[in-house]
Amino acid sequence: MKSIQTRLNVGFITLSLVVFVVLWLANGWFLRQTAYEFVGDRLASDAFALLRAVEIEDDGRWQLNAELVDPVYQQPMSGHYFQVAVGDEWKFSRSLWDDKIPVDNKGMPIGQEMTRLIHKGNSKWLVRETRFIKAGQPVHLMLAQDVQRFEKGLVRLGWLVAGLGVLFLAALLVVQVMVIRSGLRALVRVQDDIGELKKGEIRQLPHSDTCEIEPLVTEINYLVQSMELRLQRSRSSLGNLAHAAKTPLTVLDRQIETLAQRDACHAEAMHEQSIRLRELMERELTRARIAGAALPGQRIYIKEELSKLERTLKTIYRDKALSFSIELEEGSYFPGERDDLVELLGNLLDNACKWAHSEISIQTQSCEDHLNIVIEDNGPGIAEDQIERLLNRGERLDESTIGHGLGMSIITDIVTQYQGRMQLTRSESLQGLKVELCLPRHQDADVTRQVEA
Repeated sequence: MKSIQTRLNVGFITLSLVVFVVLWLANGWFLRQTAYEFVGDRLASDAFALLRAVEIEDDGRWQLNAELVDPVYQQPMSGHYFQVAVGDEWKFSRSLWDDKIPVDNKGMPIGQEMTRLIHKGNSKWLVRETRFIKAGQPVHLMLAQDVQRFEKGLVRLGWLVAGLGVLFLAALLVVQVMVIRSGLRALVRVQDDIGELKKGEIRQLPHSDTCEIEPLVTEINYLVQSMELRLQRSRSSLGNLAHAAKTPLTVLDRQIETLAQRDACHAEAMHEQSIRLRELMERELTRARIAGAALPGQRIYIKEELSKLERTLKTIYRDKALSFSIELEEGSYFPGERDDLVELLGNLLDNACKWAHSEISIQTQSCEDHLNIVIEDNGPGIAEDQIERLLNRGERLDESTIGHGLGMSIITDIVTQYQGRMQLTRSESLQGLKVELCLPRHQDADVTRQVEA
């Protein structure tokens, strides 16, 4: 999964490195050219000084006036050299010792006229070659300066700049990471809010103070409201349909009663079909009312609904004097619609009440990902082959078909819609039927292992 922060950091590092390398190379080249131009200007100035030191006699003989020559050229291997020719006769500075400045015009031009860079052994020399006419004689001047010390200094400066640049880039990266995290903090808050919305702790996302994030929050809230309104309209339409269908069915029943007085055989067949139609309509309407995966923000606390069901069932089955043992974890809640919870627990507890002799046990356990509900009774239970039959064909079985009387059609539909799991076994403590339900609290939860455990 790609990270916005990682992509921004990689882009920043790549762009910064490219810019830094370009600037580093440009800075090195600029400093080197500046140094070479400075040396070239000094060589040009020294050329005029040497020209003044050249003294030519009337008979063509010539010499250098040592007093007019810079002393640096008198020191052997000082790094400052010259050689002068009047006609074909050359004179060399003492600093050259036994060496000479090449006159082959080889080397790399540095940008200044008559100045070039040559390699002399392990050193680099900057050479300036100039020609003059003095006293009617051609004067050929060649001056050179060893720039190896400049090169070493530029290399040290370059590495120093590189080190400082790396430290500067590292500091910039740290600052950028802090800025990006600060900028993405609004998204992190939205992520946390969405987590609370999925858990049912809030019904809508709070407004964001970041203008780029607020449209996202608005759209999510609109989607949640739209889903809730759509579910409400669907249930209202189903209720209206059920109410509208009752009148025609009632009229048909009255007509069947009239027909029974003349033709009892045909009337009985039509009455059976009327009953099947009514049962089919009720079953399908009940299925259609199941919400399925919980809407964001839904949280129905089990204790409140279970108390109401307990009072109702004790009234219905008051002849049995049933005892309810209820153990609920504090704050246990159903991550879905209230009607679905009432339908689910109502069918399971009604079945338990029908078959229990005297005792019914209800337990809940919950964690961050799952809600577990265990319902047991001390009735006769179900044989193993009947349990397997219920699980495989529960959607098509009716209460009157199976001796244990489970409303398995509705129960299975609700559990399936919520992507939960159900397990039917024999209760070890009460010896009746034990129903274990595991419902996920969010879409990513895996309930398979939870049920198997």
